[in-house]
Amino acid sequence: MQAVYNIAEICHRHGITDVVLSPGSRSAPLTLAFARHPAYRGRLRVVPDERAAAFIGLGIAQATRRPVVLVCTSGTAGLNYAPAVAEAYFQQIPLLILTADRPPEDVPDLIDAADRRERHGRAAQRHQPAQAHGPGGRLGHGRDRHARPHVRTERVHDQGAADPH
Repeated sequence: MQAVYNIAEICHRHGITDVVLSPGSRSAPLTLAFARHPAYRGRLRVVPDERAAAFIGLGIAQATRRPVVLVCTSGTAGLNYAPAVAEAYFQQIPLLILTADRPPEDVPDLIDAADRRERHGRAAQRHQPAQAHGPGGRLGHGRDRHARPHVRTERVHDQGAADPH
């Protein structure tokens, strides 16, 4: 789980100051990583509706001209970011999207797999799957395996901002 907790530190080191969370069970480790990081205390916005969260993040990024992190769980949750991601793309506004998708081998249906690799199409500059592995580089088993999210990041227009990858 340390790899997941490191994400908040990496974002902090690259100057990202704003995070908008749409918590879910699968994204709980990411939510906790940002909530426990001292740099983000008092800077987190929790917005349960992903579409609204994405537009709030877009507004913050427009105002600050700095990347904003959006965090959500798996399935269609990330698809709800699409309208704001399209706006960010055409206005060249920086967003960093972290979705806690199920690992590919655990995808039970098409809803969770829908457009997973290119969820936001050309609007995303980069799609980067990252897994939190257990000891020896292997995923855990049983309940432990499900506690380790398959984190997918997407970056929309970084405008010269530091690359958090």
